[in-house]
Amino acid sequence: MSLSPLKRLHGVARLAAAVLLLVVAVGLLVFQKDFRGLEAALAAKLLGTGGTPVFAGHGTAIVWFGVGQKGAFGLEITPECSAAFLIAPFPMIGAAMLWRRRLSTARVAIAVGLTALLLMLGNQMRVGLIAYLIQVLGLETGYEWGHLVLGSLLSIVFIAGSLALLIWVVSSGRATARGAAT
Repeated sequence: MSLSPLKRLHGVARLAAAVLLLVVAVGLLVFQKDFRGLEAALAAKLLGTGGTPVFAGHGTAIVWFGVGQKGAFGLEITPECSAAFLIAPFPMIGAAMLWRRRLSTARVAIAVGLTALLLMLGNQMRVGLIAYLIQVLGLETGYEWGHLVLGSLLSIVFIAGSLALLIWVVSSGRATARGAAT
């Protein structure tokens, strides 16, 4: 028994989508230095709207707060604190979903994209939280609380939310289809 040309084409498209998601994951890891620079530039744009001068050095992953003021400081977005390492597993999960299950390719792609956006937002909020706590509590105490305690908790909440979002978006179409069949 042979597969119809349409089924074969569908299988090739699923495989291509899975490979593309794996390429995205590897790209995030390989080009994480450039990604961190983009994160710093985005943080400067987003967090600079609050009245405090914020600057991201060109080509660096450092966000400077209070530039030109007393108490200015910089936060470096290091590899282990980058959203790249939070996002990279999600395209891998999406590729595995496409490889092993008959899930909608479009739903998997949308779910992975939404999780990436949510994790980027969470990491930007984390940078802002660390900066705020440094300004309020001082460099040492603010950094410890912002980075090690509250920032870590914020990351965990966004990772859990991203997993829930991924599952919800991918599976919501299947649940609807099953409900309509009964």
